[in-house]
Amino acid sequence: MLILTSKKDYKNIETKLKEEINSYLAFITENSPFYRDKFKNIKPMIDTFYELPLTYDYELMDDPKSFIGLENGIIQLCSTGGTYGKRKLIFRTNEDLEKSIETAIKMFKACGISSNDKIAILQPFDLWNIGHIALRAFQKIGALSCPIGLSGTDEFILWLLNEMQCNVVYTTPSKAVHLAEISKEKKIFSKINVEKVLCAGEPILPVHRQKLKELWNADIYGIYGSEETDGIGAECKMHDGYHIFDEHLILELLDPKTLKPAESNKGVLVVTKLGYTGTILIRYLLGDLVEVVTEKCSCDISSPKIKIFGRIKETLWLYDGLKVPITSIEDAIKSVVGYLPIYQVIIEHESGKDRLTFVINSEPSKELENKFMEAIISSTQELEETFHLEKKIEVNIVLSKDMDNFVKTERGKIPKIIDRRNKK
Repeated sequence: MLILTSKKDYKNIETKLKEEINSYLAFITENSPFYRDKFKNIKPMIDTFYELPLTYDYELMDDPKSFIGLENGIIQLCSTGGTYGKRKLIFRTNEDLEKSIETAIKMFKACGISSNDKIAILQPFDLWNIGHIALRAFQKIGALSCPIGLSGTDEFILWLLNEMQCNVVYTTPSKAVHLAEISKEKKIFSKINVEKVLCAGEPILPVHRQKLKELWNADIYGIYGSEETDGIGAECKMHDGYHIFDEHLILELLDPKTLKPAESNKGVLVVTKLGYTGTILIRYLLGDLVEVVTEKCSCDISSPKIKIFGRIKETLWLYDGLKVPITSIEDAIKSVVGYLPIYQVIIEHESGKDRLTFVINSEPSKELENKFMEAIISSTQELEETFHLEKKIEVNIVLSKDMDNFVKTERGKIPKIIDRRNKK
């Protein structure tokens, strides 16, 4: 595993590891059609790795088969959910999967998972890899797995948690809060005794941790990764960042404006998976804004740790090129209630206007609606001027405690941004 933040880091890699990386780069330029073309007239070397062109998600969407290194070794296809665009197809060899499973075992053990645990897996199976890898990893740990996936109703899931006395649930944070609220409000199965909730697929908000502690007395442990990379990191008992456990990984931190080495411990994350021969990813712009933690963690885990602050894609692109960072919207929402509740913004276009509907997890109140409206409109000067002067933006506020009012993806995630323009 390498974490590279400065140009000098590339040259300071140990000689034997340099040779192994350069050998892999030679392999992919010979065997992957995509990288054979992308690195045409370039001899990729780790010393000048930061000069190689980045790989973007739209390239993976456009021609996923061209990323394959050894086609005759492929044993599994998986797919991303398409949250930020159309689906990406990912191909795995048996060796690729074994690497990902070994990483998952380290992640789950960092969360305190042992052979004594009974785990309800509420992550997707089907074309998504996350459920399959989790099941294999829990089996190797020796824990009892209940692979429910996304098919069970809320009542069935709660019944099974009670019947099997599952003490761990692996799901998205919003789904966990939804189940906890139902179990308490309707007093369903009072013997539910969930101690830990492993969460992946969505950002974990402070309100998620607060609610699950209040309703189930359960702690959230975040799992970090993506469908393209599989899981690569997890929270420890300190709940203060993600330890990185994937040994087959190069992480680069780039300046988000220049996409050159950040020359600091903060930047946008770029990922390379070493040794993978199914779908190959070299300098893949994952898009998360992260900080590498330089202080030693208070737990007994020695692997490096990162903190995540958002995604460079989380921007509202509106009328006439207006760009509103989602962080400005979140600051506005927090200014009203003092914390960031679960929320979602739905963008539609009609009669020459962009209509923004903010669905916020809160008790309905006309006074709160007005406060949210005022705060969001004034979150940036450009948004305020476009709303009041040009009148090209319409803003609606929907306050609801019913999670069914949020738009969910097929795998049960609640994306922050739902863009419905040009999709009719």
